[in-house]
Amino acid sequence: MMPTMGSKEVPLPLADDAEEALARFGAEMYGLALTITGNVPDAEDAYQTAWANALNNWSQLRDPSKRRSWLASIAAHTATHVLRLRAATLRWQVPLSDELRLSALMAWDPGLAGAINRLSARQRAVVALHYGYGFSLDEVASVLGTRGGTVRSHLSRALAKLRVSLGGE
Repeated sequence: MMPTMGSKEVPLPLADDAEEALARFGAEMYGLALTITGNVPDAEDAYQTAWANALNNWSQLRDPSKRRSWLASIAAHTATHVLRLRAATLRWQVPLSDELRLSALMAWDPGLAGAINRLSARQRAVVALHYGYGFSLDEVASVLGTRGGTVRSHLSRALAKLRVSLGGE
């Protein structure tokens, strides 16, 4: 459907493949933003900004088969950026309550939620991308714009922290 302006039709800003990508990967991008930021307001900001960035750069993706990892990369970078901005802002404001943290969103397992919440943003991103969304470690490195060894290091440290937090295995 095209909106009309007078008697002229104006095309919608989303191309067909962008609409399809939104339908296929939108929830995944939001979930990734939520996992990295740890709270709904920042996740929503990151998600909307990530889509705006993706649409602005839509024509730059040369290989459509890599659309999922390209979008995940944009979402992860944007969520990390939003988190950095939040941290800078919070230095001058009252900190967010724990009720808005990831643990409140993962009420089905508060122990795991608390353990994940204590990870750094980068560690949460690696864990979410690898275990939550099934990206290989090399794909995670590509999404986050870092080296595979760095991703493996973040994952190793995250798993060690989770083991300690969860009491063993």
